[in-house]
Amino acid sequence: MSERSGTGSSVQEAESILERLAATALDDDYYVVHDDPPRPTAKLLTGVAAAVFGLLLTVAAVQTRVDRPATEVERDALIENIRLRQDLVDNRQETVVGLQEEIADLQAASVVDGPGTLALRAAAGAVPVVGGGVELTVESSSNEDRPGGRLTDTDLQLVVNGLWLAGAEAVAVDGHRLASTSAIRSAGEAITVNYRSVTEPVVITAIGDEDVLQNQWEQGPSGRYLAARAEADGIRFAVRGSDDVEMAAAPEARLSISAEPLRRSTS
Repeated sequence: MSERSGTGSSVQEAESILERLAATALDDDYYVVHDDPPRPTAKLLTGVAAAVFGLLLTVAAVQTRVDRPATEVERDALIENIRLRQDLVDNRQETVVGLQEEIADLQAASVVDGPGTLALRAAAGAVPVVGGGVELTVESSSNEDRPGGRLTDTDLQLVVNGLWLAGAEAVAVDGHRLASTSAIRSAGEAITVNYRSVTEPVVITAIGDEDVLQNQWEQGPSGRYLAARAEADGIRFAVRGSDDVEMAAAPEARLSISAEPLRRSTS
């Protein structure tokens, strides 16, 4: 009986503790604050804040509705401006095309083919040409470690100038027709003709009398220079006559020259 009574008292004590904890879970100040009714000032401030917030929402909605027509007008004006400018660009492009066609017609009408005219156009590189001539092949030394054994743009320039001096009517380097504005230059380790790279062995063709061209070139300064380069630096070259040399016209960009007229000094 004593054990049962001791167990019952322990349970009652535990329940009593739990009840006290539940009753005092919140601080007394909490009850004090919430027992006080809201002050009139707080109610007034709350009402004013709600009214101001509602007024701001109303003003924003009205302003958005007022600004919408102006925005749409500006957008429509911008679209119309874009359309007008696009029409202007299209008209000017049509004008450019028409002027280009007119220029082409005038150029075609101004060219009268004849013996003298054809010769001049062939010399200028404006027309394809076919005929007898010479073919010269040149390349660097087979010994890559040999000093001065690399073919240079200066070598090609001297060879080409020698062919013109020997009486060539047209010259091409690796198929690139030369005109008065053509350039033979170096770009790093590469050689370019009309700004196009050429590869070795470089084949230079010239149209003219086969025997005269070959003899005049070999005996001229260009032929002697290349022979000396071959002996000193190992440059390899070969020249032979050909009765069927074909060349395309020079690029259009090489046939036009942009220049400004000279102005007479007023001083």
